[in-house]
Amino acid sequence: MKHFKRPAVLGEAPHGVASTSSPAGRYLAGVFASLLAFLVALSIWATTGRDHFAAIRAGHGPTWYQDLGGDAVTEIQDQDIFFHQIGSSISHLKQADVVIVGSSLVSFAVDGEVARERLARYGLKFYNFSFVGISSGEFTRRIAEQFSIHPKLWIINADDGGGGGHFFGDSVQRSFSGDVKTIAATQHGTLVALREVIRRNLRWRVEHIFKTWLHSNALERPDRVMIPRFYRNADDGDADMTWFPRYLSGDNPPVAIKPRAECHASERVVEIARHFVATVGSRVVLTLVPNTYYCEQQARELAQALGIDLVLTGKTDYSSYDGGGHLDRKGRERFTADLMTALERFLPGLAANQSPGTR
Repeated sequence: MKHFKRPAVLGEAPHGVASTSSPAGRYLAGVFASLLAFLVALSIWATTGRDHFAAIRAGHGPTWYQDLGGDAVTEIQDQDIFFHQIGSSISHLKQADVVIVGSSLVSFAVDGEVARERLARYGLKFYNFSFVGISSGEFTRRIAEQFSIHPKLWIINADDGGGGGHFFGDSVQRSFSGDVKTIAATQHGTLVALREVIRRNLRWRVEHIFKTWLHSNALERPDRVMIPRFYRNADDGDADMTWFPRYLSGDNPPVAIKPRAECHASERVVEIARHFVATVGSRVVLTLVPNTYYCEQQARELAQALGIDLVLTGKTDYSSYDGGGHLDRKGRERFTADLMTALERFLPGLAANQSPGTR
């Protein structure tokens, strides 16, 4: 005679599985519910009032996030955030009327609060679209093309890094303390980028807890070199560099500019610059943040070859925390105010929505 298993009654646990009415079943159900509640709470905490999942604001507003950090290994967020449209950075960038681009020189040299206040007089919105650790503008160009970034005015810092990497270059590399690598964001997809952004945020949070514990127990090594961190605002691209050594000092020397015998604009640089300008469209002007390898001659030759304006502040004595061109807070405020003044001849036309003019 054939035997059949009795079908389980609704709510009855299958054979070998603890029923929820048994002590073991209730325990497992409780653990599962607690874990689920924890994950839900973690997700709410990590997203509420933050630009992206687990973003570290550290007292800043909801659109700010820690951009650079890491003990022993330096990592940065904005390459993935911009290239893969994570958070609100790209949506804010697309709304900007005036956008400045360049390397870390621009990140340190432009004060977002000063720029916003000056441009608001004309009803214009500003965005700092620069990248720390990236000298070439090819990465910037790809993002602008991918997301159709077309402000009324582009301001390009035509820096050549002393011949070591012009903004008008074609590489997609990033460099931190001599560690040069291809920008990882250009090599992986959005899901990997999102994972990496979350991983960095969680890593930095754990490191902060560990450092706090070491400090509270007087176990910190006095000779340990801590990597400075900085925060970035997705709303306007502004950066808070407060944690860099001597950045807030009031007695830093001005930028030390090295004399250069020859610094002409090469044909290759002009060719790449033309491609960049053609990609981004809109009106474009060049500027030059004072730095160790400052060369006004090259910038003028480049502007003339492109048929666009070169907008300079007329000064180079801005204070720098490292002497090489990364301005400190005082130098940054002065430079931004002077740059906005130099740009004022363009602003009424931009505010009136006039089409790009000619030289």
